[in-house]
Amino acid sequence: MPAPTSRTPDAGKDVGLRGRLEQFGLATVLTFLDLERRSGELILLAAGEVGRLWLRQGRVVRARIEGSRRTRKPAIYEMLAWAEGRFAFVQSELGPIADEVGAPTPMLLIEAARRTDELAASA
Repeated sequence: MPAPTSRTPDAGKDVGLRGRLEQFGLATVLTFLDLERRSGELILLAAGEVGRLWLRQGRVVRARIEGSRRTRKPAIYEMLAWAEGRFAFVQSELGPIADEVGAPTPMLLIEAARRTDELAASA
C-alpha cells in the first residue's frame, strides 16, 4: 500500500473512519457521525477537489471546499452531491470553533434532498 500523501484524506493522521463515497455516501456518513455524536474533521477527496467538514457532537459546524469560495451550507450541499471519491474522519476535540452552519445534520440532509429533487424536476 502506498504511503499517504498530502492529498489523501488520511495523511499523517489517526483516522477512525474511512471509505469510498461509492460505498457510503456523505449523507450516510454524516448520519452515522450524528448518531454517534462524534467530534472531529471529515475530509473528502472527489473529482480533484478537497472538502472539509468539522463536526462537534455530530453536528457540522464548519464546511469548506479548498481553493474555492464555497463555505458553510453551500459547500455542504455541493459535497453531498459528490457520488465518487474518498472520505476519512479524524476524531478530535475542536476547541472554540464557532458554529458557522447553524443547522442540525437532519435538516441539512433534508434541504440537500429537496434541492436535488428540484434540480431533477427542472431538468
